[in-house]
Amino acid sequence: SSGINAEYGYFIQTKLRIMAVGQMLKFVPNIGTMFPSDMALADRLEVCTSQGFSGIEIAFPYTWSISEWEESLRLHPVSVTLINTPLGENREPGLAACHDKQDKFLAGIRKGVEYCKALRCSQLHIMAGNEAHFDGQRQVFLENMKKASELLKGEGIRGLIETISEGTIPGYYLNDVKKTLDLLEEIDSDCIFFQFDVFHLSMLGHSTEQILELFDCNRSKIKHVQVAQPPHRIEISSPGDIDYTAIFNHFLAHAYTDDHIGLEFKMSSYGDASLADDLLDFLKRF
Repeated sequence: SSGINAEYGYFIQTKLRIMAVGQMLKFVPNIGTMFPSDMALADRLEVCTSQGFSGIEIAFPYTWSISEWEESLRLHPVSVTLINTPLGENREPGLAACHDKQDKFLAGIRKGVEYCKALRCSQLHIMAGNEAHFDGQRQVFLENMKKASELLKGEGIRGLIETISEGTIPGYYLNDVKKTLDLLEEIDSDCIFFQFDVFHLSMLGHSTEQILELFDCNRSKIKHVQVAQPPHRIEISSPGDIDYTAIFNHFLAHAYTDDHIGLEFKMSSYGDASLADDLLDFLKRF
């Protein structure tokens, strides 16, 4: 496509080829993080489909209208595996645990559902927000999540909640994995699950071994995984705190092959061809 800037070509296509080579694990690129911000939606999807990739994820699809999405997906069919609820009107990272904002929270859920239906996406990450603690906050969150669950169940959409590290979103309500899992139990819905983000768990101090233990203990609650190498949220083939060879071999050994693994990272250098090749070679193993 003439719309794809040539300077992006090699690096974008190499990064995305990693999805095609994985015969077991279902890697999907996050087209919000893995592409330059000024790249057109249709061009991002064209790169994916031209390389034979069948799935993507994107946190905030709302940059583009539904009609733009529908046209881009018509030209370049690909499945959308996950989107987030919209930011608040003041760019709050979600509203589920915010005071006196239930109407706005539910409006965000409805907008998320509208996009899910148009994009044929079956998963919506429900963001909790980072409002300062107030009395009754836990109950507000639970009530909002139960209302959201009712809306999503009626549409056949799965809701996800995620633990997000303090350094990524300061004050995020779900900033502790035990708290998140305890709340998931209290929500007690068959359409609300855990979004298992290895990067955030590492940033919260969990080792590779502890992350795998969390995965095993909560396997039935996990319906989507995301990966990046901490602390800079870069490609997972780079050295860092997380041993992704151990992570992916463990996923294979425990048959995590039905749900997706979102590649939610940026390349540490877009001008280094060997770095992109290293990433491709690494993912070929899984």
